[in-house]
Amino acid sequence: MQRAVGVVMTVLLLLLQGCSVMPSVQPVAITPAGSLAGTWEFLPSGSAAMLAGNAQWQAINVPANWYTQGYDHHGVAWYRLKFSAQTSSETVSTLHFGGVDYFADVWLNGQQIGSHEGYFQQFSFDVSQNLKAGENTLLVRVNSPQEKAEDYSLHKRLIKGIFSHHDTRPGGAWSDRGQERNTGGIWGEVNLRQTQQVQISPRQIRVQPTKGLEQWLVSVDLDVLGKVPANTQLQWQLGDWEGTGVVRNALSIPITNPKLWHPHGYGDPSLYKLTVSAVQNGKVLDSFERTIGFRKVRQSPQEIWTINDQRIQLKGTNYIANQWLAEMKTEDFRRDIQLMLDAHINTVRVHAHVTAPEFYRLCDEMGLMVWQDFPLQWGYQDTPEFQQQAVLQVGDMIRQFGQYTSIIQWTLHNEPPWDADWMKWKYKDYDPQQNKVLDNQLYRAAVALEKTRPISMISSTKEHPWLGWYSGSWLDYAKPTKHATIAEFGAQALPDKATLSKILGHEAELPTTDAQWQEWAFHNFQRKETLEIAKVPQGKTLDEFITNTQQYQARLNQLAAESYRRQAYRPVGALFQCMLVEDWPSMNWGMVDFWRKPKPGYYALQRAYQPILPSLAWNKVDYKTGESVSVGLWALNDSTASYPQAQYQVKLLRGKQTLDTQTWAFELSADMHQHLHDYRVPATEAGEYRLEASILDAKGALLSTNEYRFTLQSQQ
Repeated sequence: MQRAVGVVMTVLLLLLQGCSVMPSVQPVAITPAGSLAGTWEFLPSGSAAMLAGNAQWQAINVPANWYTQGYDHHGVAWYRLKFSAQTSSETVSTLHFGGVDYFADVWLNGQQIGSHEGYFQQFSFDVSQNLKAGENTLLVRVNSPQEKAEDYSLHKRLIKGIFSHHDTRPGGAWSDRGQERNTGGIWGEVNLRQTQQVQISPRQIRVQPTKGLEQWLVSVDLDVLGKVPANTQLQWQLGDWEGTGVVRNALSIPITNPKLWHPHGYGDPSLYKLTVSAVQNGKVLDSFERTIGFRKVRQSPQEIWTINDQRIQLKGTNYIANQWLAEMKTEDFRRDIQLMLDAHINTVRVHAHVTAPEFYRLCDEMGLMVWQDFPLQWGYQDTPEFQQQAVLQVGDMIRQFGQYTSIIQWTLHNEPPWDADWMKWKYKDYDPQQNKVLDNQLYRAAVALEKTRPISMISSTKEHPWLGWYSGSWLDYAKPTKHATIAEFGAQALPDKATLSKILGHEAELPTTDAQWQEWAFHNFQRKETLEIAKVPQGKTLDEFITNTQQYQARLNQLAAESYRRQAYRPVGALFQCMLVEDWPSMNWGMVDFWRKPKPGYYALQRAYQPILPSLAWNKVDYKTGESVSVGLWALNDSTASYPQAQYQVKLLRGKQTLDTQTWAFELSADMHQHLHDYRVPATEAGEYRLEASILDAKGALLSTNEYRFTLQSQQ
């Protein structure tokens, strides 16, 4: 043991002294709230090279995931930065990390200042006693390991959700290659924050109604560092409200009749800037700002949602922005959110991971509701040590991200083993009670912290029908469901040929060999599900196959979304397509490819999610001549507007020829989901047909359109 400690200390000494063939990195000039972003030194290797004195330090950008910087590496890597700073006996200095994947050990000027576990959390250290005036050396040991082979994937150890094990990982979920292209690194911003005498920062912000929607209480838990000088007060301002009080670790702010935050399409997403300052005799010693909103969220026992007492059906999608979070910038997140809003998506499920804080800030600003998952996906170790770490991290998630108004729900585990019967066919050591104690502990910890949002212990397999993909037929979506929450539905679709070639790195062609199919499988294509369960025709050419997969995804999205919308509140309260985008150059469930080019499935969901929709109820697309074709005509209105004396019109077309037109007058009321008529198709000849449906207002202005395509085939 003593020899091992000696080896570690020797390695650290060599690292700090700089065994490097790389020119010294230029010092970074530090100012208050100074960023340490830029070029750091990087060493993706173990201790042997340092002990041998031939460490080859290399350059890396921070923040970044190391894979995107050209390092296909897993395990331990070292980061080093030399920077200059100013300090005095009254300076309070804290070192902030926006995100490190996954383990971090941090030294400043040769002294260890702390450690951290978990990829998504922000964390900081008080370095007031460690920082020197002049040059300083910051050293970070980052460890992003692979899961052990015997643990992968039922007994995992890392709380990384989809970043450690998932169908969308490079290599997929069930391949030996499924942990390639590691997500490790210092992916979040690194900052040195310096103040004089005292430093304040929010640990948790909670906004809770206390009486209807009129009276609210904003509670702020504070971290206070340094010695608070005499005559120092906390001053706060929130819109037109302001106040003062003594400096303490908690602040309570009563607010009456604020403007409420509403989801997009239901009102303005009103937000307020909260400023809290430590002030001595009129001089601001330190302050911080946060943007918050006021809104009430409720989920009934029947799983029906209300926002500010307005009933809302959640029309959603599942979302993983990118396998390497540092790649996502503000404009990238804004583009993705706009894609959602343009498709009439009102809620996004951040699927089995926590993404970058900028995403949630933009959702607040743009009015997109968020269902937030904790990063647990499938099976984990049932040990006290793992359970303790998971409880710590779920607390971090709620405290750090709870300030975002757009988050309306926490979900703590996606498809845990105790809820996933399919695992008994896959694992010989499957335990039907595995992780149940873990999930109960997480739930108790979460409800102790969260009083303003619903919390779901799990996202259950029963909420993930995957009809026409993992079982059954896509036409089964026309049947009634028993479940109020549909958290996943969808199908894969290939991107266009040019994008497919870009993904593969060579001219794409229809696979004919096992090696070619394996190459596609590495990029997440599911051959069995596509050809054997979905029964998508392969066709004779790659172009035909691409078209067939895209048409299948589009038809399935439309049928499922419309069927669940017609069952609004009887029983469906929420539905979520899976997924919005491809999160790396892959060929997966995304309706939008990695470079954000929409596939036909995106436009099909966009049509099916229209707030006002003439929905068409059907359960097949191929008929025999002489067979009766009947289509249910529904009027759906998720908006708050009413349209008296509206018109419902249907047209039957074959090619460009209109065969029949019928129109009905009706009252289109707000929050309406009603069956109006059944339309019997007056067609007897074989051929391809299109039924167009429209809703018009009293003046004949078009409000919404929809269509249904079907075929009559001659009886043989």
